[in-house]
Amino acid sequence: MILQKPNTTPFDPANKAHRHAVAAFLKRNAWADSPIRFSYDPNYGSIADQVRAKMLDWYMNKEMNRMPKPAVTKVKGKSASAVKKAASLRPLYKVS
Repeated sequence: MILQKPNTTPFDPANKAHRHAVAAFLKRNAWADSPIRFSYDPNYGSIADQVRAKMLDWYMNKEMNRMPKPAVTKVKGKSASAVKKAASLRPLYKVS
């Protein structure tokens, strides 16, 4: 019997099949029956840590991109000069 290195693929959270494989792992806590083998990234402690961190990052970025941008209010008249004056004042203490 000749042992071969299993074919691995880098984890991509945008790939639906990869997310389903991770969901199955989280349910059973085992990769044994997963059709996909993910490659190990040494920046993480384990493949499970790697996919969890990458999925969390992907979902957070997806959520943040969906949020509306805050509206910018323009200051006019006398208030505008007061804002400019306040911006030019020296702070009372030094921030380090």
